[in-house]
Amino acid sequence: MKNYLWPEVMKKVRKYMNEYDACQHCKNRSKALVGKLIPNIILEKPWSYISVDFITKLPLAQGYNTILVVCDRFSKMVHFIVTTEKTLAIGLARLFRDHVWKLHGFLESIISDRGVQFMVEIIKELNKLLEIQTKLSIAYYS
Repeated sequence: MKNYLWPEVMKKVRKYMNEYDACQHCKNRSKALVGKLIPNIILEKPWSYISVDFITKLPLAQGYNTILVVCDRFSKMVHFIVTTEKTLAIGLARLFRDHVWKLHGFLESIISDRGVQFMVEIIKELNKLLEIQTKLSIAYYS
């Protein structure tokens, strides 16, 4: 290769590197990492730890269009409970009492993707139905 072609070759190499897909994807992160993952605890008995989710937007059948899915994380046993999308916390608490609590007793943990306020409302209503007196304390004093 003659010397006078060398600048042209280097120009093509730089162009290739700037357009090469792998080079463009291998960049530093612009956001901090979220943190360490915390594994779920090892379960020892059934119906102490459950997950709750909904299957929604189903066609109306006998007045129901939603299924409340309650799954035991230890045994993988599942209860499918029919309901509607418009069911309030008191209605869900009754369904939970009648289909889960009466068969399996109290739980230690519930995993749900519906948010903290949603589960708090259901637990409040369930406590009322079971006549459990809930007394909250203030954890922070200003």
